[in-house]
Amino acid sequence: MKKIAGIDIGTNSVLYSLFAVRGKRILEELYFERHSPRIGHNLAGQSKPEITDSDYRKLKKIIAANIRHAEEESADEILIAATNPLRLAANGREVKNRLESDIGYPVAILSSNHEAFLSFLAAAGRLNEDQTAVVIDMGGGSTELVVYRGEKRMAFVSLPEGAVSLTERFDSQKKINTDNFADFEKYLTRYNKKTYVIREYLDNPIKLVGGTSTALAYIKNKNILRKPNGVILTRGEIGKCVNLLAAMTLAERRQLLNIDKKRAEIIFAGAFWYKHLFNILGIGKAVATPRGLRHGLVLDFLSR
Repeated sequence: MKKIAGIDIGTNSVLYSLFAVRGKRILEELYFERHSPRIGHNLAGQSKPEITDSDYRKLKKIIAANIRHAEEESADEILIAATNPLRLAANGREVKNRLESDIGYPVAILSSNHEAFLSFLAAAGRLNEDQTAVVIDMGGGSTELVVYRGEKRMAFVSLPEGAVSLTERFDSQKKINTDNFADFEKYLTRYNKKTYVIREYLDNPIKLVGGTSTALAYIKNKNILRKPNGVILTRGEIGKCVNLLAAMTLAERRQLLNIDKKRAEIIFAGAFWYKHLFNILGIGKAVATPRGLRHGLVLDFLSR
């Protein structure tokens, strides 16, 4: 049995999975671990955004522990990829080189295009020529919307906002002021036109990827991590979640999100962003999947 480890370094989280490969490309997740070092905080809007030495040390400690686990479990391959924080940070390339030297494994900095492809592959799989699917991948610092028909990409847009960057912009980490909802909406309208490229495809299956969608699905169904086919989220349910989260204290949000307590600090902004996207695009429902970029990273490796 072949074992492959996949590590996803994002703005908010570091996600690690150890997979068993069944057949040619069927993945069984043997182990999963999530950490939230939030190395991409305070990068958005800065003239020269940099990952601090303190954040680097936190990141290195997590990655080193993930690698140690993978090696102890006799993983055949260890794949590591970084997304928005290393793309955005002025010292992103320096951090990559330093990390590779410290841990002894290559680290890929994914373009927004490649990130979207891997997330799509994880969520929707490879499509037949007559199949079309839409994937919305919300991270901490960016959101990708991508459409494929078969193996042809039909539409793609990457937006420079995610749950972490919007939390910082809305100042909604602790207390949420509902009087500011109109201002939040007004800010997000700057991205409306860019999202319209996917409108003509929205009668096809829509999948949601990322920590925010998994957390919202967890509020609805506590077994989301054991549901590889995902959980349906409707526009109305997301709207209710926004109001619910706004009425809660940070401590109450942490209790609600027992699956990922640190996400309580950024979940409102992510939910509000989803609510806005569903409203302006007219999305009635979508499937939130616990699969993510780490799955796509391994599947893409296997295909090559």
